[in-house]
Amino acid sequence: MTVRVKKFLLGLCLLFLVMIIPQQAEAININLENPYSDTLWAAVIYYEDSASKWVTRGWYKVEPYNTRNLNFSSSTKRDSVYIYAYTSEASWGGEGENAVKRTVIKEPFKYYDGESCPAGSNRRQVSFDRWYTENGVVYWSP
Repeated sequence: MTVRVKKFLLGLCLLFLVMIIPQQAEAININLENPYSDTLWAAVIYYEDSASKWVTRGWYKVEPYNTRNLNFSSSTKRDSVYIYAYTSEASWGGEGENAVKRTVIKEPFKYYDGESCPAGSNRRQVSFDRWYTENGVVYWSP
């Protein structure tokens, strides 16, 4: 066999190995920035691969003048997430065609599309804004 044929076969074998070795999927990361002197609370909607459904979760606390990173390793198949956030002074959600409404409560919660929000105090509907991921990351700031 010639050197050229050997190199070709070696390249073919390496290509085959790369194709069959499972690639680690990228998780979705959300960086929530709070530029205010008041605590920020956020709820998110993301797609959970194992359930094959969108899940709504809250609340994530972001201390004043800080950033919090949320890593959803169970979410790799979608290019966007939805975020609603508030402080004692203001709130940030969605409007128009990119917004989705979900029910939230005062206490921490988690529920999937097709389920009801768990029972809790201060039950209300809010609008979440759609944020597109960039290489699996969302940088959110009010």
